[in-house]
Amino acid sequence: MPASEKSQHAIRRSTRLPLEIPVRVTSLSKDFSFSEQCNTTLVNAHGCGLISPLSIAHGIPVRLEIVSANRYTRALVAEVVPLGGDPETWLVGLELEIPGNFWGIEYAPSDWKIEQAPTEVTQAAAPDPVKPAGGMRRWRLTDISTGACYLESASPFPAGTPVLMSVRVFEKEYLLDGVVRAMHEQTGMAVVFSRSEEHRTRVEELIGQLMSHREVPKIFVGRKEGHQAAYQDDEQPVESEGGDSDPLLELVLQGSMMNADQFLNDLRAQRLGKRREPRIEIALPVLLTGVDGNGRPLDQRVMTVNISRRGALLEGIHGRPSAGDEISLARGAKKERFRVMRVMDDDSGVGARIGIAAVDPNSTFWDEVIEATSQSGLEAAGLHGAKQL
Repeated sequence: MPASEKSQHAIRRSTRLPLEIPVRVTSLSKDFSFSEQCNTTLVNAHGCGLISPLSIAHGIPVRLEIVSANRYTRALVAEVVPLGGDPETWLVGLELEIPGNFWGIEYAPSDWKIEQAPTEVTQAAAPDPVKPAGGMRRWRLTDISTGACYLESASPFPAGTPVLMSVRVFEKEYLLDGVVRAMHEQTGMAVVFSRSEEHRTRVEELIGQLMSHREVPKIFVGRKEGHQAAYQDDEQPVESEGGDSDPLLELVLQGSMMNADQFLNDLRAQRLGKRREPRIEIALPVLLTGVDGNGRPLDQRVMTVNISRRGALLEGIHGRPSAGDEISLARGAKKERFRVMRVMDDDSGVGARIGIAAVDPNSTFWDEVIEATSQSGLEAAGLHGAKQL
């Protein structure tokens, strides 16, 4: 195996975390002198990838220093890839001379446990965790479902950030991919998980472990650089297997349209086993207007399956609306804007079902229906078709 392939294999032996850490890289070669401040893009127990303003020669030994932690070690340049740009930059792969948790990650992945003692790593002071840009992030998992989770942190990532989560519980590690859907300053962030079947199975196993052992999980969350586009489709909500709903996922998907107090109040209510907005099973005709993904008008009369203060489930949809599209609903003198949250195909040929949420979090579109239902105590069946446009 060529030397570069061996080096790449070594670097990839342990879990790589997408983490930006300011480091100084200094040449230890007599033939090539440099000392540059750089930022890592990925780190693990065997090395790192970093962005350099210099094209560093392959195979050069370097001193790698985390200045903020007063810690340094030796590494070898294993790979150099030009990135272009003006000024030009390079992606440099470094292989640590002594593998281990040189980075000081508090909850490092389990495969970072290297048998060799890192005797060559030098510290002028007691070891401190590495502090990435923006301060050290600590995470607390407060809510989780197969589709989403909420993490408390004083330094959450911005909405739209693809993330990689390492969750360790009962001596087992789970790596989860997702994208931040809602962020609340100094409080936390809501993450929608990747929706592949393999990923869903992994989350289900984690939930089972959390419920069985009641152990507080150890969590690391890092930014997953370069994966923004790949997660756009995963942001679109889908109905779970068998048509079961995922209340946490529904809340998270609406999180960007709610202020922090509204979201956190709904989250607390759900945590206590209460529906944040009771649903009323009722069939009401409404006029839907909008444009589908192909630019064709969606103007049609449809029926509700159920309603809540800020949303509804509609059926009999003809056309191709997509999650994220905005539509208008009208009934009587009322008209409001709603956003499509999920689309469910219907094989019966009578049209699709869509879940919608009001663009205005203080929507009053269904208020009089909800009030009338709660006051009269009428069953949903008794209200079918009771209202006309």
